[in-house]
Amino acid sequence: MSIEDRIGPYRILRLIRRGGQGSIFLGFDDRLDRRIVAKLYTLPADPARSKQVLQEAQLVAGLDSPRVVKIYDVIVGDTHLAMIMEYVPGCDLEQLLGCCDLSLASILVVAGDVAAAIALARQQRIVHGDLKPGNVLVTTDGRVKLTDFGIAQAQGSPDSGRGSLSCLSPEQLQGRPLDVRSDLFALGCLLFRMLAGHHPFLRNGVVDPAALLREAPALPATLADGTPLPAALSDLVCELLAVDPERRPQNTHEVRQRLHEIASGLPRTLYRPLAEEARPAFREETADELPLQIPGSLRHQGRSRMPLRPGQWSLFGFGRHWRRRQWLAAAAVSAGMLAALLVWLWPTSYRVHVPQPQIVIEAGATLPEGRDTAWLLGQVRDQALQVEPGLVFSGELPPFRSRILDRSLATLRQPPAPEQLRIVLHCQQAWCVLGLERERATWRRYRQALLLASAPATHWQQLIGLTLAELFAADG
Repeated sequence: MSIEDRIGPYRILRLIRRGGQGSIFLGFDDRLDRRIVAKLYTLPADPARSKQVLQEAQLVAGLDSPRVVKIYDVIVGDTHLAMIMEYVPGCDLEQLLGCCDLSLASILVVAGDVAAAIALARQQRIVHGDLKPGNVLVTTDGRVKLTDFGIAQAQGSPDSGRGSLSCLSPEQLQGRPLDVRSDLFALGCLLFRMLAGHHPFLRNGVVDPAALLREAPALPATLADGTPLPAALSDLVCELLAVDPERRPQNTHEVRQRLHEIASGLPRTLYRPLAEEARPAFREETADELPLQIPGSLRHQGRSRMPLRPGQWSLFGFGRHWRRRQWLAAAAVSAGMLAALLVWLWPTSYRVHVPQPQIVIEAGATLPEGRDTAWLLGQVRDQALQVEPGLVFSGELPPFRSRILDRSLATLRQPPAPEQLRIVLHCQQAWCVLGLERERATWRRYRQALLLASAPATHWQQLIGLTLAELFAADG
């Protein structure tokens, strides 16, 4: 096994996904015979900031609850940090909500377990700050675990803009210090989406940050299956989504108690409905995700003890039953396969056209010094090429316009680029929303980043890079 297949003592089996906050791998701990998940983070170049990230990771690793994904280890290298976590079979809430509508009983199970996880974090003075459906894991036994505290921060610290737009609170948008009420606002967004089928502040298919500063819309009177929505639950969601943190519940104890009272009014069941409802969304467990259980003495020290027959030879004990011509033929086949693999893995060019960006800067709003639109578009180009080195851009503005004037007949006959990358920038006084959309003939994919005017340029660069990594994570 090559050194690239390990992170410290942990064997890596496959890539699970590349997300906005880092790559996630499935691995195996040979020492304890269990699967693990390794999430990689790029460490900041600034030593002080890098030390802060490590301290955050160690703080999160101290959380211990059945409602929180357990952190087993923190591995640190020169440029990256890996958090080694327990593997949770099942699915996440984002996958589940895309598959089916939940019953009221299941919704209350999810909300109660998430509230319990927030309560534990509050005891350690930790604000999760990124409480979105993708970070809520539904287990095969019908319970919930909260994950991805990797971007958590100490309670009372000012927000750094690292959370997702789907769980952003008004105080995060305004750059104010955060506490448990910010996570409770995100819990209100989760509840609203489970009950109504959409995010409360969705506008034209995307979350509108400006809408966070206005009153949330009312919930429907019934769920999708016709179940009447309890008035007590509607009132709780309305309070959780209050713009002013002082108008929200002030602690998790009150929220959990009210959820328990609402659940107590439902008909009693002898089974866990969430496990049955989520089963179609559970990811399939395959044999490829479990290492073969070969005894260590055979795997590492096993050698053939059969005597060589005439015409046979071996190299360091390997290939004892192969003749010389078989070795030469195998070497030739291996060389051919290696050459084919290198050709397949070699990055190929892919043409992308960038139309004229849509840039709206409201009256009174100015971009921070040194960060004009040319700088921003240049960052989009450079970060995209880091994610996909084979991209070949064409466009109307200099960052994407080809630097080589080629008017050959073959070039002029080329069909239009198969993909477009649309860029939208909307700036108000305290923040800018950068929207990036990949569009092909049959599909579209959209991602957006919230850029706070008070954040340093390096933070803007990091958010643009993470957004592009999500945008190009996989073909649609």
